[in-house]
Parts: sequence; structure tokens; C-alpha cells
Amino acid sequence: MSSFLLVHGAWVGGWYWRDVAAILRADGHDVFTPTLTGMGERSHLAAPEVNLETHIADIQGVIEYERLDDFALIAHSYGGMVATAVADAMPERIRSLIYIDAALPQDGQAMLDLVPEERKAMNIRLAEEQGQGFQVPGSMILKTGITDEAAREAFMRRACFHPLAALLQPIKLTGAFARIQNKAYIYAAKNAAPRFENYMEWAKSEPGWDGAEIDTHHYPMSTMPDETAE
Repeated sequence: MSSFLLVHGAWVGGWYWRDVAAILRADGHDVFTPTLTGMGERSHLAAPEVNLETHIADIQGVIEYERLDDFALIAHSYGGMVATAVADAMPERIRSLIYIDAALPQDGQAMLDLVPEERKAMNIRLAEEQGQGFQVPGSMILKTGITDEAAREAFMRRACFHPLAALLQPIKLTGAFARIQNKAYIYAAKNAAPRFENYMEWAKSEPGWDGAEIDTHHYPMSTMPDETAE
């Protein structure tokens, strides 16, 4: 039996891991799917001061209060920013670090440093126009790839604002996360995101890393839950 801590991406919440979590739990594993502050069912906690450090503290709190050790830390999309910082702060607690179509930042980078300038500008503009200056609306969500219309509509109804400060705050890293024994990058091939594909190709050639593809869009936990769990 293993323990899995699944970190979600932007504009969603821990809810979108439900199917993957159910599969892992059916196999006897412990699974934790926290929602980051100001998002999902915790949207009522949104505030201008919620930033990347807040979300890092969210996940560190789960680790401490659930007394997790020798576990797998899984990150999707923006969750890569959070998980990388957490792994850098406590590498000795983590058995495996896995990125699923996720940000893989270097020290000093912010999430919006990893996207094209026009997308960064759009995030900031929409926060000003629709999010009281501090939240980016869920309309920025990438193509889900969910083919069932009802399921896609249900997904999008739960899309939420994302704290702008969390996307603009640079990460602070020492490089300690590289000491984690098992590390992998999984690229969602139908997302066609060159930066994420580059991360995967880098991981395939880097000692201590594995790289692989999953043949779906940016939300494999929704489109291919069985394959994602596997």
C-alpha cells in the first residue's frame, strides 16, 4: 500500500481527482486530494493576499497533519509550482515526485513566466476586468478534451477563479527536490504544449528521471482516469 498526495492545477480544485482517487483507493492505497486556498469548495477564502506561498503552506499542512512520509507527490499543471516547492523543502519525506502535464519551474520563475506573453497579459487583464483585480476567471481553462457534453459542462460549472498573485509570485528553490529518488514527467500529448513536451523529453534523458506520454488532452484525470491512475 502507498500514499498519494495529488495537487491540482489552476481554476479547479481537488474534486477533479475523484475518479483517479477512487481507482487508487480500490487498490488499497491512501489518497489525499486537498483543494488549495481560494479555489473550488474553498473559493470563499479568496483574497488578494493568497499567493504561491499560501498554496505551498496548504500542501505542507496536509503532509504534517496527516503525518505523511515515504509517499508519492503528484502534480498537475499549476500544481507543479506548488509541488516543486514542497518537494524542495522536505525531500526526505517524499518517495516519488510525478508531474502530469505540469509546470516544472526553475528558481525565480513564476507560473506566468512559463506561458507566452500574450497569455500572461490576458490573465492579468481578465483579473482586472472580471476578478476584482486579484482573481483570474475560469474562462482561461485550456481545452478539456472531455467528449461527453454533459460531463464537460459539469466540469466547467465547477471551474473557479484562480488567485492572480499565485501565478505572479516567483518560486524559491534550492534544488534539494532533485534528491528525491523517483521522479517522472508525463506529457499529455494532445495538449500540444511545447514547454511541457520539452520537460518530458528532458526527463527522458536526465539521470533519476523518467519521461512518458499519455495520449489525451490537458486533463487526463477526467478523460483517461484509468490510465492516469496506472
